[in-house]
Amino acid sequence: MLLTTKNIVLLLITFLLLSCTGSKHFTKLGMKQEAAGLTTEAANSYFIALQRNRTNLEAQVGLKKNGQMVLGTLLNDFSKQKNFGSSKDAVNAFHMARDYKNKVQGVGITLDIPDMYEQDYINSKNAYLTELYESGTSLLEEQKFQEAEAKFAEIRKLDPNYKDSKELGDVAYLEPLYSSGKQSMAAERYREAYNFFEKVVAKKADYKDAKTLKSSCLTKGTYTIALLPFENASGVTGLDAKVSAYTLEAMTNIKDPFLRVVDRDNMQAILQEQKLQLSGVIDDKTAVVVGELVGAQALLTGTVLSFNEKKGLLKGKQREAYMSFTEKTLNTTDGKYYLQTKYKPAVYTEYFNKNTCTVSFQYKLISLKTGEILKTAIIEKELEDEVIYAKFEGDSRNLIPAGQGGPNLNQRDVQILQSMFQARQELKSSSDLSNDLFNTISSQMSKEIGQVVANTVK
Repeated sequence: MLLTTKNIVLLLITFLLLSCTGSKHFTKLGMKQEAAGLTTEAANSYFIALQRNRTNLEAQVGLKKNGQMVLGTLLNDFSKQKNFGSSKDAVNAFHMARDYKNKVQGVGITLDIPDMYEQDYINSKNAYLTELYESGTSLLEEQKFQEAEAKFAEIRKLDPNYKDSKELGDVAYLEPLYSSGKQSMAAERYREAYNFFEKVVAKKADYKDAKTLKSSCLTKGTYTIALLPFENASGVTGLDAKVSAYTLEAMTNIKDPFLRVVDRDNMQAILQEQKLQLSGVIDDKTAVVVGELVGAQALLTGTVLSFNEKKGLLKGKQREAYMSFTEKTLNTTDGKYYLQTKYKPAVYTEYFNKNTCTVSFQYKLISLKTGEILKTAIIEKELEDEVIYAKFEGDSRNLIPAGQGGPNLNQRDVQILQSMFQARQELKSSSDLSNDLFNTISSQMSKEIGQVVANTVK
């Protein structure tokens, strides 16, 4: 059914009629419950009636009368708790009464809480706040931080500005984190300590010396990797520099505050201060010396083992199709001409080409402290780029693929053929394809090394 303006109006009228009918039903039910002395049930029925129709006068009168009686019962319970129970139970009892008053206010009926109850509530609340504050401070002294935090959180719900409850609540939350951070730091678990202090600083930047300790964790726990010049055993010049560049970019993109990467340029600057020169291929002994001078914990070396490019040859193949056209045709029955779609054989050319690029690369991450190989792997990857497209001497928009014995009118097959005439015809260059390949292997290598660092710096 279409939703016309008329239909919308009819739906609204139907909804209003049903609402009014439901409102009257609950009003009658409320009257019966009221006559039977079921005050709470009657008030609830009148409340539902007003939810459905705010203008129901009988429900307004009924809820005003019975709702006030329900509220009086709740206030009496508050008085009992105030005189014979705990301040906490008294506060909760008053909140129940106040919540009921607000609920009824939501359908337009105002109930009254006498001033004496409001004053009694203030006295009970103040007594409860005092209990909570004294209990919270005692728990803080006993270093029962979680329980203390709960007490101060309850205080803030009742009175956000009560004494120094906010500050003490922050201490109850922050002190365990701060203490855990110091313990982790003493155990040289710098990442763990850093995370504790980071939570502390996020909550309160000037809490004790958490900010300084967080920075100290980063300094002491930083894991520096020296990226040495890669070797090239592939016979294709320039690949070592290309892999090094992509590796440096991938490594510096690792989201780990404890990882520091020093590349050849950085190392050269540091070594020049020591009157040394970084040139040529670095052997194992030289690597250790270089690593120590630049403050590295590990060395990353790599070798391009092999690299191959295979450029494809463009191949074309003629395919049968049909060209659709319209033609006026005489209908011998009524003598009128009608447009009729017809098909005639046609031929288009389908082209295919593919370039392929393969590489084999080995890397080693070597610990300067122990001399062991922390991680080594040979990464072998292949990337290819291919194009499949079609050309036609004419208007390809009217071309239909050939089926068995005639045109193939399947809409999906027609769309596939049409997409071939719009398809990309140029292959990625060998340079672009090799760049994608080296970017892929560098990303994989950096991910694996990043995991080593995460496992090393606890």
